[in-house]
Amino acid sequence: MYFPSKKDTWLTILLWGVILLFIITPILSIQIDQSPLTQVFEIFITSLLAVFIAWIWFKTGYTIEDTTLKVVCGPFKKNVLIHEINGLRKTKNPFSAPALSIDRLELSYGKVKVLTISPEDEAEFIRMLLKKNPEIKLWYNKPSTTNR
Repeated sequence: MYFPSKKDTWLTILLWGVILLFIITPILSIQIDQSPLTQVFEIFITSLLAVFIAWIWFKTGYTIEDTTLKVVCGPFKKNVLIHEINGLRKTKNPFSAPALSIDRLELSYGKVKVLTISPEDEAEFIRMLLKKNPEIKLWYNKPSTTNR
């Protein structure tokens, strides 16, 4: 089942502003004394950057298959074996992740690996993961590393 990334309003404004800036700026800055080849090159490069950002915007999502969680963020892909996922918690970690929202889920898998994502339908996403691997622990806070 496919889950698109949740998209925050502030990030929508920011990314689409950058995309428009990359497209409009070179067109508006065309100079008469500049060679046509230079102008085309500038428009081409900035358009490529705009397409790259749009690709991330439209193609960030998560697919739960039989044994694998497939994470796609534009051209970047990662596969996590569902049976290796051992914990899940909500986070607002702002650092780089294949997520378009600050409202995220942090998946712990393997021995020390962590992946942060932001499925639009968190409840259904968690339900599907737990159906595939009922051993996943749901943490409300970061798990303690000391024994009490």
